[in-house]
Amino acid sequence: MKKILLASVLALAAASAAIVPSQAETVIVKNGKHHCRTRVVTHWRHHHKVVEKVRVCN
Repeated sequence: MKKILLASVLALAAASAAIVPSQAETVIVKNGKHHCRTRVVTHWRHHHKVVEKVRVCN
């Protein structure tokens, strides 16, 4: 039973690791002097993987 549970957890982790990079996107917004883009950032929060859209301006 433990082997099946471990195998399913590993399969889920591998699938999510493969899906996240394919969904990465960068949207560029130009507003006068500002050059902003929206980036998808992945990080860990309280033992959970979090994907957020962050606005980055020059």
